[in-house]
Amino acid sequence: MHPFSVLTLGIFVAGYITARWDLVTRLYELAIFAWDYGVVSRAAKGFAALSLVFLLIFIPVERLAARESTLHPRAPGSGVSAREQLRRRGSF
Repeated sequence: MHPFSVLTLGIFVAGYITARWDLVTRLYELAIFAWDYGVVSRAAKGFAALSLVFLLIFIPVERLAARESTLHPRAPGSGVSAREQLRRRGSF
């Protein structure tokens, strides 16, 4: 390998390692900042609140929809499509 190529490769590797180390230290500083200002606890409270909303609203609605769809099944081919309704009205 040419001496210039070895020097270029060495500079590239040194820059790469320096940039990675800088990212690691910034991530470490960000984690300390988040811990000091309670970001973790607020995120956990938000997750708990959203989970509660999901359990109290979305799951009962899904159960209700499933029960109604079994009580009133729709046979394939028995309905009229939206396109057919528009065509019959003369709007299409």
